[in-house]
Amino acid sequence: MREVALERRSGAAIVLAAALAAVLTGMLVSRSPVLAVLVVGVVGMSVAAARFGAAGVAVPAFAALPWLVILEGVAPGQLGTLTAAVAAGALLYLVFPLSFESPLVPLAAGIFVTISLAHAIFATDSEQLIQAAKYTTFAAMALAVTSSRGRELLPSFRLPMLASCAAAMSFHLGVIAAGYGAANTYYGAGERLGFAAAGPHALALMSMIVAAAGLTLLRPQLKAGLFALGAVATALSGVRSALFGLAVALLIFFLQSRNKGRALMVLGAIAIVAVATGALDVLTARFAEHPNEFSSFATAGSGRGAIWSVALNAWDSAGPWAWLFGTGLRSIVGFELASLGHALIGHSDIVEVLVQLGVVGFAAWLCLWVGLLRANLRSLVLLPIVAFGVVNGSLEYVAPLTAGLFLAGACSEPSPQEGVS
Repeated sequence: MREVALERRSGAAIVLAAALAAVLTGMLVSRSPVLAVLVVGVVGMSVAAARFGAAGVAVPAFAALPWLVILEGVAPGQLGTLTAAVAAGALLYLVFPLSFESPLVPLAAGIFVTISLAHAIFATDSEQLIQAAKYTTFAAMALAVTSSRGRELLPSFRLPMLASCAAAMSFHLGVIAAGYGAANTYYGAGERLGFAAAGPHALALMSMIVAAAGLTLLRPQLKAGLFALGAVATALSGVRSALFGLAVALLIFFLQSRNKGRALMVLGAIAIVAVATGALDVLTARFAEHPNEFSSFATAGSGRGAIWSVALNAWDSAGPWAWLFGTGLRSIVGFELASLGHALIGHSDIVEVLVQLGVVGFAAWLCLWVGLLRANLRSLVLLPIVAFGVVNGSLEYVAPLTAGLFLAGACSEPSPQEGVS
C-alpha cells in the first residue's frame, strides 16, 4: 500500500510539474517565443538526462548547436556559448574516466585553462569571463574527443548530429529562398544571412564544417548533397576565410579519394549547384569590393594586417611578464579601440592567443591542436577549422567550433551501414 501511495504521489507531482511548465510556456509564448522555446528545451533536456543520463544531455546539446548558429540573430545572447559549454561538460562526464595514449593533450589543456582562469580572476567585465568560458570549452572538447573512451563513443552519435546539421542548413537556405532574414546588411555584397544577422562569421564557420563533414559520407548523392548545403550557405555568407577553409577541405578530399574521376564528378556537381544558386555572385562581389587590399600589409585581408600589427606591437611593449603569460582576456579589443578607433577582436587565433595568453598559453594552444591532429580524428573536418582559425579566428565562435570538434570525432571511423566513411 505504501508503494502504491508513493507512486500516486510521484504521478501527481509529475502532472503538477508538467501543468506548471505548460502554463509558464504559454505565458512566455505571447511575450517571448524564444524564451518559450528555451524553457521547452531545458525541460526536455532535464527529462532526457533523467532517463538516459549524460548522453541524454550531450547528444541533444550538440545537435542544437547548428540551429543556434543559424538563429543567432533571434536567439538570446550567448545562448550558443552556454549550450556549447553544457555539451562539452556533458561529453566530458560521459567519457570519464579519462585515459590518453599521450599526456600531451591533458598537460596542454591544464596549462591553457590555468592561464585563462588566472586572467579571469582579474576580469573587470563580463566579456572577459565569456572569453574564459570559450577557451575552457575548447580545452574540454579537446580532452573529450582525444580520450580513448571519446574516440570509441563518438561515432555512435554521428547520425543524429549529421541529420541535425542537414536539417539546419536546409532550413537556413529555405529562409533565404523565401526572402526572409537579413540580406546585404554586413558587407553590402549581396550576402544572405537569414536569421543570423548578428554577424556572418559563426554562420560561415558552421556551414563550412557541415560541408566538410558531408565529404566524409560514402554515398556520392549524400556526399554531394550535404556538402552543397554547407558550401552554398558558406558562399552566401560572404566570408572569404570560410571559402579558404572549403578549399582546404576539397583539396584533402581529392588527395584522399581513391577514385579521382568520381571525386571530380562530385566536385563538378557541387560547382553547378553553386552557380545555379547565385552563391558565387556573392563571393565575386566580395573579392571585387577591395581590389587593392593586398597592396600593403596594413590593408591585407580587409584590414587584418593593421589589426595584427596593433595587437602584436602592444604585446611587445607590455614587457617580459606579458610576453610569457599575455596581456589578458579581451585586451586586444582595448588595443584596437585605442589605436584604430574600433573595438576589434584579434581575427586570428594565433595573434589572439599569443597576445592575450603569452608564449606559454600559445604553446599550450598549439599543443592542443597537435594532439587533436594526431588523435586519429577526421582531418577532413579538423584542417578546415585550423585554416579558418589562422586567418579569421575560430575560438571566438565557440558554438560551431564545438560542433566541429564533435564531428571530427564522430566521423573518424568508416561505417558503410550508416553511409559514413
